[in-house]
Amino acid sequence: MSFIGEAVLSVSVELLIKKLASKGLELFTRHEKLKADFIKWKGMLEMIQAVLADAEDRQTNDKSVKTWLDDLQNLAYDVEDLLDEFETETLRRELLHQEPAAAYQPSTSTSKFRKFIPTCCTNFSPRSVQFESKMVSKMEEVTARLQDIERQKGLLKLKNVISDGKSRNFRQRLPSTSLVNEAEVYGRQKEKEEIVELLLRDDLRADDRFSVISIIGMGGVGKTTLAQLVYKHDRVRRRFEIKA
Repeated sequence: MSFIGEAVLSVSVELLIKKLASKGLELFTRHEKLKADFIKWKGMLEMIQAVLADAEDRQTNDKSVKTWLDDLQNLAYDVEDLLDEFETETLRRELLHQEPAAAYQPSTSTSKFRKFIPTCCTNFSPRSVQFESKMVSKMEEVTARLQDIERQKGLLKLKNVISDGKSRNFRQRLPSTSLVNEAEVYGRQKEKEEIVELLLRDDLRADDRFSVISIIGMGGVGKTTLAQLVYKHDRVRRRFEIKA
């Protein structure tokens, strides 16, 4: 396995920290256990991030540090996938409160009724309660892995070099993930167009039901970038008037 660079792993950890403070998770902070875990994860990831530069320097001569970095990278992928599940569920609940475009509106009474359904009602629906219960279980497993990573950090005596000039300057150069330069995205044109076609299919709105299209893949392959490209597609913008 190739050596893990500080830049690659630091980006992964930095993005996870930002996601844990994003609006996409606000809906679930009403759940005390989930809220506590989000806060705990953010704190642990920030402490881990502080020693990445030292770990990167030592991994060449210390196999234990190299193994620690490998474990951290695998965990980062799993955390990203789990947070994506939360964001997808947030989008699903938001869609339940959006009025359909006029061309697809089944009835005025139905859409008016939907406007007056409080968000809390969907948060406590059987499906929502089941989702949150499932996620609590998944988060407990991830929390245990994070705690083990943090414990090993201490055993390996990794140093906090967060104030190092290289690390500080690197963090300042991190781009915002909400901005995607399409000119720098390669090999996703076919997938982008396929998802756009799915979103614009009339039969997906049959019986006034909402559908969710999942983008599945290993962490780091560009799932979020692909979703952003679809979200900003001209045809999608023209069709859907209300977007989160």
